[in-house]
Amino acid sequence: MWKDFLKLLCSLYMAVLTALLPLYHRGAYWMLGDAKYELFFHVSLLCLGTAAVVVLAGGVKGVVQGNGGRTVPLWASVSAVDGWMLCYAGCAILSALFSDYGRTAWIGYPEWHMGAVSQLMFVGIYFLFSRYYSGNPCTVYLWEAAFFAVLLAGAFHRLGWDLTGLMDGYGVGDWEYSHLISTIGNINWFCGYCSVALAMPVAGYLKGKSPVKQRLLYGVSVLGLVLLCIQGSDVGPVLAAGCLFVCLIRGRRDALLFGRALRLTAGLFLGLPCFGWMSALIGEKAVMSYPADGPSAAWFRWGGFWILGLAFLLLAAVVLRTGEHQSGIAAGIWLGTVSLGAAVLLGGGALYLFRLFGTQDWLTGRNALWKLALQGFARGDFRQKLLGVGPDCFGEYLYSRFAPSELPPVEGRWSGAVFANAHNQWLNHLVNTGLLGLCCSLGIYIASLRRYRRSLFGVLALVMYGLNSLVSFQQTLSTPLFFLTLGICEWSLRREREKMAQNTAGTIPMPLKTEKGGIE
Repeated sequence: MWKDFLKLLCSLYMAVLTALLPLYHRGAYWMLGDAKYELFFHVSLLCLGTAAVVVLAGGVKGVVQGNGGRTVPLWASVSAVDGWMLCYAGCAILSALFSDYGRTAWIGYPEWHMGAVSQLMFVGIYFLFSRYYSGNPCTVYLWEAAFFAVLLAGAFHRLGWDLTGLMDGYGVGDWEYSHLISTIGNINWFCGYCSVALAMPVAGYLKGKSPVKQRLLYGVSVLGLVLLCIQGSDVGPVLAAGCLFVCLIRGRRDALLFGRALRLTAGLFLGLPCFGWMSALIGEKAVMSYPADGPSAAWFRWGGFWILGLAFLLLAAVVLRTGEHQSGIAAGIWLGTVSLGAAVLLGGGALYLFRLFGTQDWLTGRNALWKLALQGFARGDFRQKLLGVGPDCFGEYLYSRFAPSELPPVEGRWSGAVFANAHNQWLNHLVNTGLLGLCCSLGIYIASLRRYRRSLFGVLALVMYGLNSLVSFQQTLSTPLFFLTLGICEWSLRREREKMAQNTAGTIPMPLKTEKGGIE
């Protein structure tokens, strides 16, 4: 009974995190991040608190199945990811206890809310889903449907049409008109959300067996990849490239998966000029919806995208038709495609770094924050280097330890909130929770990559979230989803190994013949 209740609780909680939270708003973009965090906090407090009470009250003994149907307590089976999660939670608590910034260390910096309480909730999400996830496909369908709704609203925003009413009061030319998208808010938050949410439909399309479901998920996946490229944030195209590269790499020994990955790539290249031409047909309200500091709508109308899209479609057709019978052809196409993709990624990355470090962005952009974060870490004493200044206390620490003349000049709409975090999740951990916190974060990431390497869903989320974390930070819409994804991957792996153990235990050994011809 306890196990069934916790499974139901997991399903309801997952529906909130994956469907309600991304779509939730109060009718305006004003303080949208706070509104979403309040929903996350109260629902998480209710669900995680209820689960903890149920487990402690008597559900511990009968929720984790052992070999042959034997039940064991939760602590009897601890994986490497479990261990790092527990260490991560312990570091968050220690860092908050020894912090000089009291309340901020526990509840977080204003408008960011990533204090120790949130960190403990993230860990709670992982353990709840790793043990009690029901595997109900309806929750997955709901996730994918909500993601499509978010993408649909975002696509119409980029065409100058506001389906949600959130743009009321803003006109063509306003900053909000081009830098806020869908029900998510800022385009950078949109990238953070997609870095995890996109993994579900992409993995479902590549691994799915139902033709109808495949077609639907293909459309959702392509729309997500296209929006990552056109929404205006620099990290968006990087996430799209990382996603496709993982898919192509995973197709090394699977011609069917490789062919579908080629189709996905073709869909992206064909979708970009489609959006460009639609924007041109609609006119000013669509063209002005693209951020002025990002690629313009005219750039997406480049004719080369059509050639690339058709070429990848042709390659996909060849692989899917001949891959099973002439593996050499499929292997040759795979090697050529991956080599070309690697060259493009390395070349594009080099050009991006050259542009970044060769301009004044080094003085006023994220790079200045990264340098400042390292300086702040170096100025701390031994305890601070070990445990940090406190979870989400980056802003409090910088403003208290650095003179205004030492802070780089900042301009723009968010100039007052630039120093709230390092805009690099790993540097954030280094300053906020010290070397111990950074090691635990890296431990979670590396252990997850090793343990869930066979899960396409898990690897996609880990790679895209990892890429986004290099220039971004923990957010209400991405970090809970990330820990939920790890929990689902852990549950899936445990379930698979449990079935294998049960099948092995239930196998009847074949009788052995003795030298005398009898049965032993």
